Amino acid sequence: MPLIGWDENSPPDTESAGLGDDRIRSLRTSLRVGLDGEHVWPSASGDAGVHRLGSGRPYYGLQSAVSSSGSDGRLMQTSDTSRLFGVGSGGTSFIGGPTVLSAGSFPGEVPQRHYWAVEFGEAKTGSLGAVAVTIPNSGYSGVPFVQATAVQDSLIIAAPRIVGVLPGSLSATGFTLMAHNISSTSVSNFTMHWMSIGTRVF
Repeated sequence: MPLIGWDENSPPDTESAGLGDDRIRSLRTSLRVGLDGEHVWPSASGDAGVHRLGSGRPYYGLQSAVSSSGSDGRLMQTSDTSRLFGVGSGGTSFIGGPTVLSAGSFPGEVPQRHYWAVEFGEAKTGSLGAVAVTIPNSGYSGVPFVQATAVQDSLIIAAPRIVGVLPGSLSATGFTLMAHNISSTSVSNFTMHWMSIGTRVF
């Protein structure tokens, strides 16, 4: 942090009024040095006041101190959980942290306007051994990757089931899951867990 010569007891009442011009210049210099620590503030005329890159630091403290009171549009990084929160009077949102997954594949193209999103759920096949799934939250901006897993139960142990996405059914907003046994006979009333990973545009 910059050091400034700041003395609120200066000048004393007994100082000569003739030194006023020096005091005024000194005050301006002290203000510029202090403001210049985080703002562009030239000693002569020119653009001034804009924040220097990286100077807008978020709050930093324990997660228990995250508050929505009187702090619209502010950020807080927590010292105990290393999480980043967006804080506002309408609520607090969790933006990111070390437990958030980082995908190895870049979503979309530069400039970055996409993000990876995950949706998951449970579905049960109907009488024809299939079930249509609508991806929550309006789906994705493109066709996602989808996995389906059979729920372990006595039926699977007695006779293995094969589950998967019905070919041609996968889209940005949904897909159809199917289940059949090793004899390719469809299996009804069969529960599966599914997970989808796709991209969305900001």
